[in-house]
Amino acid sequence: MKTDAMTDESLQRDDIIGQDLLSFDVAVDGSRFRMSFSQPDGSSASLNLPSDCLRALVMTLPKMMAEVLRAQYKDESLRLVYPAHMVRVEQASEPSTLILTLATPDGFEVSFALGGRQLQTLAAAHASIRRTGEAAPVFN
Repeated sequence: MKTDAMTDESLQRDDIIGQDLLSFDVAVDGSRFRMSFSQPDGSSASLNLPSDCLRALVMTLPKMMAEVLRAQYKDESLRLVYPAHMVRVEQASEPSTLILTLATPDGFEVSFALGGRQLQTLAAAHASIRRTGEAAPVFN
């Protein structure tokens, strides 16, 4: 996937200039999805893509958001942080892996598979907070 800085001059004649996300739809068989946007002139436009593109978008959106924040505020340390409203831990089909699901109050939900090293990192961060009562040091 190619990424370039976008400028007003780089806008193309056929670019869809979205203003607000209006809705999304998913094909009955899950093969495609459509996102509909309002445009500055009051009209609407849709982007209809195969579902494989959605996987790529989900993986790319956090990086895009980080780049937007850094460009807007000229601060390399910024990142988008969501409040966790719900935390669920489940056993994965792989015995040494847990599935950690986090959800926000507004319904954003993401799940991660955690193995030995990641679980040790969480345990060490938790132990550090309990021991010192202060913010956990950074663990990788």
